[in-house]
Amino acid sequence: MIKINRLRDNELKILAETIRDKIFVPTYSRKTTVFLCGADRSDKKTGRHKMMELFKKHARYELLYPEDIFDDLLVGQGQYSLLDLEDILAESVDSIVLFPESPGSFAELGAFASNKRLANKLICVCQHKYEKRKSFINYGPIRLIKASDTGKVFNIVYDNLASDIIKDKIYKKINSAITAIKKKNPIKRNVANIMETENFVLPCIYLIELVPAWELYRLVELATGQEKRSSEIATKASISRLIESHHINRTPKGYTVTKQGINRIKRTLRATYLDVVRMELINTQYRKNKMIKGANF
Repeated sequence: MIKINRLRDNELKILAETIRDKIFVPTYSRKTTVFLCGADRSDKKTGRHKMMELFKKHARYELLYPEDIFDDLLVGQGQYSLLDLEDILAESVDSIVLFPESPGSFAELGAFASNKRLANKLICVCQHKYEKRKSFINYGPIRLIKASDTGKVFNIVYDNLASDIIKDKIYKKINSAITAIKKKNPIKRNVANIMETENFVLPCIYLIELVPAWELYRLVELATGQEKRSSEIATKASISRLIESHHINRTPKGYTVTKQGINRIKRTLRATYLDVVRMELINTQYRKNKMIKGANF
């Protein structure tokens, strides 16, 4: 069996910078990203489901869901907590729209409202019938959101989100709040943005044969300059989404790209340099003492 040489750290740095600067393209540069929280989105009776259907009618929005991004990070022993993910989330989405209608969404509301940066991006859409109730939610998180610079609280009747007469008025209010939040709290759409990291990770897996997870963590760390823990979180979230979307496979020896993943790379990223970089990597991995040279890219 031919031995594959693992890349040295200085070679990983050259590769990370090349992919970041010459291949990576952010997906959501022309979209407004909204983190939509609440009860089970498949339940048509919930406010979250109704709001999801309303948002989908407007092309400017890209909806993101906590269960799609963070579930694999939050479960299991030695995994991360919601608090670990808060600052990463604040740097990655334009706004958070939250419907407090389930135990999970109550926890998210408490955590997000307690973080000043997240509170400024938070739009809490409450059931109107609970507006005057003496409750922890009203006296705690809701007050924190109202005290923030740009966070908003709306009290509505959730069923009105399905009303042809009223739903457009509700949408306009929420849309205006999101626009104001986005203007005052801009985000960077680069590799460090957890919603964009997968567009860096995917070509890394394509270019490096049977790349192990630790090497991907290091590549993201070198490309972003962020701390190791943040790089691991962003990379793990990206790997989960890429596996779920059938763009990569996990094998005992490392990760590989599927045909669907290759098509995505060629369709959405700057593919001009891919073949040049891939040939250089093949030479490095299979020829003893051969090193990557940045000038070759």
